[in-house]
Amino acid sequence: MNKGIFALSACLLLCKASAVESAVQFENDSVTALKVKIMAHEEIGLHRDEYPQIVFSVKGGTITRIEMDGSTREVVFPKGEAVYRDADPVGELHRSVNNTCKPIELLIVQLKKN
Repeated sequence: MNKGIFALSACLLLCKASAVESAVQFENDSVTALKVKIMAHEEIGLHRDEYPQIVFSVKGGTITRIEMDGSTREVVFPKGEAVYRDADPVGELHRSVNNTCKPIELLIVQLKKN
């Protein structure tokens, strides 16, 4: 088996056994700080980003955002940088997929109050 096919096969096998890791780092009435690790090829199911958030990429990458209507867009989280993301409108849900072969690690600060 050539090295490229072996590496891809190994990645796919490892990816299927992995899961999204999420841990609250801090929370009060104003903010929630989360550490999130999205493994390679892992999907975060249908959800809504309820609050505006600042996302800092520890290990950056690109997430494919899949809207309820099936449309997609790439959301880039550059390593070592912070980005601001608005809350999703009420009733609008999406899925998020890490379509790469590397985990993405993010620190997310959700802003509960304006």
